[in-house]
Amino acid sequence: MIRRKTQDIDYWIHEYEVDEADHEFIYDLLAESDAPISTEDLALAIIRRHSEQEENFLRNELAKATIYDPRDAYEVGDVIYFPAFDLRKGEVTAIRSGNNPEHGEFDVITVSLEGEKKPRAFAARLQTPHKLNRDGEVDLLLDEELLTPEGILEMTGDALVTKLEKHLAENTDYFVRAGRAWLTTDQLIPVNIGHLNIAEALIEMEGAPVTTEKLLEQVDLDPDMSQSIRVFSLDMAMQHDDRFVRVDLGGQTGWYLRRLMPDAAVTIPDVLRYEPVDYDRSLLNVELLQVEYELQDEWSDTPEPEEDEEKPQSAVFILIYPHYAAGTMPLTPTIRRMISPASNGVTAITLVDGRWGSKMPGWVVHEGRYIAGLGDWYKEHKLPVGARILFQPTGNPNEYLIDFKPQRAKRHWVRLALVQGRKLVFQAQQKAINVDVDDQVLLSVGDPAAIEDLRQMVELEEYSVEDLVALIMPELVRMSPQSTAHVKSLYSAVNLVRRLPPGPIFAALVQIPGATDTGSGFWSL
Repeated sequence: MIRRKTQDIDYWIHEYEVDEADHEFIYDLLAESDAPISTEDLALAIIRRHSEQEENFLRNELAKATIYDPRDAYEVGDVIYFPAFDLRKGEVTAIRSGNNPEHGEFDVITVSLEGEKKPRAFAARLQTPHKLNRDGEVDLLLDEELLTPEGILEMTGDALVTKLEKHLAENTDYFVRAGRAWLTTDQLIPVNIGHLNIAEALIEMEGAPVTTEKLLEQVDLDPDMSQSIRVFSLDMAMQHDDRFVRVDLGGQTGWYLRRLMPDAAVTIPDVLRYEPVDYDRSLLNVELLQVEYELQDEWSDTPEPEEDEEKPQSAVFILIYPHYAAGTMPLTPTIRRMISPASNGVTAITLVDGRWGSKMPGWVVHEGRYIAGLGDWYKEHKLPVGARILFQPTGNPNEYLIDFKPQRAKRHWVRLALVQGRKLVFQAQQKAINVDVDDQVLLSVGDPAAIEDLRQMVELEEYSVEDLVALIMPELVRMSPQSTAHVKSLYSAVNLVRRLPPGPIFAALVQIPGATDTGSGFWSL
């Protein structure tokens, strides 16, 4: 069968570019629609358009072409199309008699094929059967194995959608976007400051994110336009007003007020920013890998579970200093599986206090792999760094229980982190703790402002992971009567001044001269 360019995935990934004809096609498609169209659906329309154009072109060419058949007679100068060679055309340059008694009288034609320097020989006036005989009106374009537009789009990955988004985003005089959908600029309904002020007041009265549809019940936009265009127009206006933040409400778009959200829900705090580092995972032995798994750090390079694996019913995470300071909790690998991924950057959820039953807003920041909104909760319950905290769905949509295990207050030896000059040091301090903790992660901070200054210095002077481990590990070992320190304690301490998962920290420890594994997660120098 004839090979089509539009069936070639490499064409869509590497060759295709949005041209003026496609630009006009997209504009007309949107202009004729009474609803916004997603980038994916626009990409499908482009694939269908090009596929249909190519199909029509080939059929027109075939209708006026001489198709090669071994039974036909040809003359020098004839132009023939060969289906066996993707319908390439060739010109007959010579004819001679064939010499094979099994076939009777026949001709051998010499053909110069398009794109080939060396001529080829083909049979003509052949009376015996041949596999290239065209029996009846065979549809040369019929192919049951053709990819569908949906199949082509899936196989291109993000390449085609990205090209299309780039073109649309560069032509803001013609196209406007809200989320993943597009309209033409001419279709937008005017939204004025009065409309936006009403939206702000409605959200404040609600005290929770509100969907665009609900806002439109009070925000009076042109009733003659379709609901989807009214929603799109209000979304667009709110998207460009700094008062509002778009949030995901379990698959629906909602809006909330920036001033009512914790800073960490809007901007990833510096203390939580992780810049991936290269390290040799083969340096981590089985015991270190087990500790890494127990810590459930959201940035660990641990294998993702199978897609068909059941969602977990609960998870426990250990509170580390960056999350304590930012008032956040980690989206550990287990917790990520409990929360549906969102089309928008932030998902609004409800957190239920397992001690008091009160409810509070939570904000899932998918890019940063954390949930914001827990700062006051940590302080109210006097939770220390190192506390073990339970997280589980309540059974209600987008609602999760957050709890800890209380215990009779008892005194713990706690590592008190202090800054001396340009150095992080530790002192042993006895402190009453009344919640379940991981003693190796447990620590307290003497002066948070000094720790923050040290963190900024470490970032500014670009301390490597190896530098930090070489500076901090001796301080931890010095505190111990056994002259050892647990790798969890090292992980907890390093994260005071730089956000890092366990893997690169443990790999750096293994490479310190004299570092010795003494068993059960403890190391000496």
